[in-house]
Amino acid sequence: MIVSKAFWKIVLKNIGSIISPTIVLLMFGTISATSTSSTMTYEARKPAIVIFNHDEEVGMTKSFISYIDKNAEIKTDYKDDDRLKDALFYENVAAVVEIPENFHQDIALGHKPEVKLRSSAGYVAEVAKVMIRRYLTVAEGYAATNLSEQALVERVDKAIVDDVETEMQAPVDTSKFAKASRYYSFANYTILSCFITIICLIMSAFNRTELRKRNLVGAIDIKKMNLILLKNCCLYALVAWAFYVTVSVFVLGADVMFTTQGLLYAANSFVFAVMATTVAYLISLFGLTAGAVNGVQNVLALSSSFLCGAFVPIEYMPESVVLFAHALPSYYYIDANDKIMNLPDYSFENLLPILLEMAVVAGFAILFVIVANIISKKRRKIA
Repeated sequence: MIVSKAFWKIVLKNIGSIISPTIVLLMFGTISATSTSSTMTYEARKPAIVIFNHDEEVGMTKSFISYIDKNAEIKTDYKDDDRLKDALFYENVAAVVEIPENFHQDIALGHKPEVKLRSSAGYVAEVAKVMIRRYLTVAEGYAATNLSEQALVERVDKAIVDDVETEMQAPVDTSKFAKASRYYSFANYTILSCFITIICLIMSAFNRTELRKRNLVGAIDIKKMNLILLKNCCLYALVAWAFYVTVSVFVLGADVMFTTQGLLYAANSFVFAVMATTVAYLISLFGLTAGAVNGVQNVLALSSSFLCGAFVPIEYMPESVVLFAHALPSYYYIDANDKIMNLPDYSFENLLPILLEMAVVAGFAILFVIVANIISKKRRKIA
């Protein structure tokens, strides 16, 4: 009881560290929710696509480009990468397709050459991605039957000739959940900031050398005290997570949050909150001062938010930054939010990538717990 009272007393003492990032989240969420967005239309129109072809325009490569040309508007005036990124950002271009060297030979041999695809947001980009992936899926399927390249071209062209227009009339409506995706992605910063600051300050207070020595000879067993602290840390995390989800209902609307996708946003943020609790507990074992805790919190919360797409969409980041972002749990949390936004239906096939992203974040949490246990055991031996 004494330990729990001291725990929540420290929480109240540092309430400002919770309020500040929460106000930022509320401001961002309110602005995002009240901002006007373009009305969703279902008019069939061809997406604008830029093609960078590193292969000879023969055989399957020629067929692929011809297919895109028939079903999209090929743009040829975007050679500068910065200008192309701006075009994607403002949705002047729906997608960028990069055809690798030896594409026509590799796909005819049954290989799966990597066609790099970058896209903007919105339903037109979704149409473009579906259209391109359909061609590649059909081509790879027929290539497995060991046809000659010429026969493969004929089979593929015949198979895809008349089914593209149907997709143009059924775009994925992402406008309803775009604001929810932005809110929960920005919550990456708020959750990390609040959890790391509060949990580290509390654990650091209880782990001060003079207090630890006093507790060793006190009435409360040190293991029991650590268990009480851990339970209170989990309770704090649960209360904070529930608060942010409740706020999202008022900011985004019940028509968004009381849906399957709304529940997926909440579940994804819960897994991330668990991970944030474990990383905060791990950092607290180093016995940092209040100033050092604020520094670590700023570095981790801000840098992960910038690098992983909470503030700036990840597709506009350099490839080296995106590659590094894959090493951070925030990347998978934010990427799952984007996948939830673009979810066309609730089939297992479409839900699986989202569940895998959550599993990766949970894996990080387990890793942090293991590392924390190793450090804690070493510290007890030293003590």
